[in-house]
Amino acid sequence: MILSSDRRIRVQSGFTLIEMMIVVVIIGLLAAIAIPSYQVYANKAHVNACLSEAKSYGNEVFTLLNDEDSASTPSSPILSSCQSITDATGWTLNTWQKIEAITKAPSNARIECDIPKGTPCVVLP
Repeated sequence: MILSSDRRIRVQSGFTLIEMMIVVVIIGLLAAIAIPSYQVYANKAHVNACLSEAKSYGNEVFTLLNDEDSASTPSSPILSSCQSITDATGWTLNTWQKIEAITKAPSNARIECDIPKGTPCVVLP
C-alpha cells in the first residue's frame, strides 16, 4: 500500500528480539524444573528394576531349595538391571543366606533379601 510516493507501510514478519528472549527464558525455566525431576524418577526406576530382579532370583532360590527334589539347585543369577547379585549356586537348606544386590550406577543402592527368615527384599539406605 502506498501512502505517498516515498512512504510505504511495512507489514511485520517474524518475531522481535524481545519475544524470542522471552521464549528462551520460559524454555530454560521449564528445563530447570523438569531435568532434576526426571533424574529422580530415572534413579527410582533403576532401583525398582533391580529390586524386582533380586526378588525374582530370591523366589527362584527359595523354591528350588524347598522343593522335594534334592537334585535341583539354584543357578547363577542373570544380570540385567543389577550390577551384582549374590550367587546362590550350590546352596543347600543348611548353607543358604541373605541375597544382596547392587543397582547399576548412578544410584548404586543396596538391596537385601533375607531368604532364610522369609522377609521381603528391601532397599537399604
